[in-house]
Amino acid sequence: MSGTVLITGANRGLGLEHSRQFAERGWRVLACARNPDSAAELRALQRAFPARVQLLQLDVTSEGSVKELVRELHGAPIDILLNNAGTYGPLGAPEGMVYQSLASMDYAIWREILEINLLAPFRLTVALAPNVRASQRRTVVMMTSDLGSISNNTQGGSHAYRTSKAGLNMLTKGIANEWRDLIVISMAPGWCQTDLGGTSAPIDPVDSVREQQRVFDSLTAEHSGRCLDRFGQPVAW
Repeated sequence: MSGTVLITGANRGLGLEHSRQFAERGWRVLACARNPDSAAELRALQRAFPARVQLLQLDVTSEGSVKELVRELHGAPIDILLNNAGTYGPLGAPEGMVYQSLASMDYAIWREILEINLLAPFRLTVALAPNVRASQRRTVVMMTSDLGSISNNTQGGSHAYRTSKAGLNMLTKGIANEWRDLIVISMAPGWCQTDLGGTSAPIDPVDSVREQQRVFDSLTAEHSGRCLDRFGQPVAW
């Protein structure tokens, strides 16, 4: 089973690994990054799969950049829109907790986190909905986090990041309710060893992405509006 996937934040972490594994599986990968010319690993992947991987410039926080992407795609079908680009702020976990605590919240960083993690996926999903509707799979994936679960928040902390992902989960539910012709889910990938997750994270991105893609392959209309973990199990809102 293959198709076309558009991945934001494809230059590193889970986005890069998704790009690699989708390409290896025969998918056409539209790999988006803010500065693709300086994304060495992504460019190496494109050279390895020149017929499958296309690099696209995209600043997810820029309305003009999103509009330019839409023009460049010319209505091309997108089977899976993977809203992966995200941030924990200038530092990954756990160091980044310091500027999003009750004692020392950095409001400028909080606004940036909300812009990237919440507003950007909304903007891009709305802009590319016609492309998704033109495909066979008609799937939108919001890359969320277990930290976005209100029910599972037993420790506090990471307030900026948590609120951005909780908001993203609300968008998933709302968009799924309004656009019932699409499959729209939130995916919680687990705490992965990425720039965002930090070196203390227990999960190898290779394993997480492999499991995520198995879930993507099995999605049906009944899954729309849900938050799932990398094994396909429900995550409490």
